[in-house]
Amino acid sequence: MAQQALILYYSQFGNTAQLASRIHKMTGADILQVKVAPDTFPQDMEATDDLYKQQRQTNRLPRLVTKLPDLHYYDDILVGGPVWDGQISSPIMTLLNQLQGYQGKVAPFSSGWSDTGNYQQDFVAHAGKLDVLPGYHVLTHAKPSYSESSLMSWLRKL
Repeated sequence: MAQQALILYYSQFGNTAQLASRIHKMTGADILQVKVAPDTFPQDMEATDDLYKQQRQTNRLPRLVTKLPDLHYYDDILVGGPVWDGQISSPIMTLLNQLQGYQGKVAPFSSGWSDTGNYQQDFVAHAGKLDVLPGYHVLTHAKPSYSESSLMSWLRKL
């Protein structure tokens, strides 16, 4: 992994936060949770899914309230988010828009309930001109599940 890395992650229910924390402990990289305005999403996943589908259809993405640091300091940015309908979440879509112009490498990681779907492809599709590396994707209730050795293997390839 690069000498200077930043972990940026969005987590609604805590699963991606746990994964980001594990990456932080293994790498010592700087870490920052990306947040949306309060009450942007309901606490119910089904209601969140309905809102998410509407956001994607209308391209009316949520506003992030997190101020990003100077990204030129970092060689790599690891971007973590939940898998929603087999795709990136709308806060990650917003984040990728804000990262445009970043010159380093970007590596996605995600956590999902039961299917990673097309997360990597969707991430690349929304990354614009960002230099995207292969990601690390785990499921909380299916395979591929988290393992320390698989995470370490992914990190070594960055």
